[in-house]
Amino acid sequence: MNLGINISWRKWVSTLLVLSCTTLAMAQVPTKEFKENTMDSTMYATYLVNKDIPSEITEQVATALSYYPELKDVKVQFRFRKSKTPFSSKPTFFSMFKKKENRSYVVTISTEAESNNKPILFLNLPYNAQIGVMGRELGHITTYAAKNTSQLLGNIFKMLNTNYAEEVKFNKDLICIDHGLGYQLFDWSTYVQGALDLPERRGSTDLFFTQIEPSDYEPSMNPQIIENYIEATDIYKELPKE
Repeated sequence: MNLGINISWRKWVSTLLVLSCTTLAMAQVPTKEFKENTMDSTMYATYLVNKDIPSEITEQVATALSYYPELKDVKVQFRFRKSKTPFSSKPTFFSMFKKKENRSYVVTISTEAESNNKPILFLNLPYNAQIGVMGRELGHITTYAAKNTSQLLGNIFKMLNTNYAEEVKFNKDLICIDHGLGYQLFDWSTYVQGALDLPERRGSTDLFFTQIEPSDYEPSMNPQIIENYIEATDIYKELPKE
């Protein structure tokens, strides 16, 4: 399968590094769709240690966390708050200066948006897509958790570079797929594309696989690219065909 063309050597090396760093052992195998109110709380209890989660989204967050065993003991607060971006993940300020194992993180879920973006607020997403976008944010936290203090501080300045910021967003999608939440990410991307009426939405994978300028991209993979990566990733290949 061909995921793209005209790969420059820099993009090729960057992609190889991402792939090699994000293939991790999983706690669960991929599931095509999770249904609301079907979670066995005892099964997921171990993943809720050191987590502060609003009660109305405990199921979605716990399900996503179960695909990230490396975050089992990491302190993470999930909060609803008015924000300019629908979702954001970051280490708390003071914990950036602590050892990796002593850090804490916060995932902010926006409660407000401009009228045309209201359909993609978290509570307006389909249930399976909610799990997908939480998996995407957890992918960001795994990246932070692997950095030392100087790397974290350097990352803040690097994010001012558009190309680097697009790379980070692409990596979140790739980590989510590699951890087994590709179908949920696909549902989220598909829903956003439809809700925002973006039939020609390209997705940031083009940033890595073509020579088009980065300013032409959306900050996430489009559904077709997600589907391509799912098909190319071993953990999805043993699932029964429909």
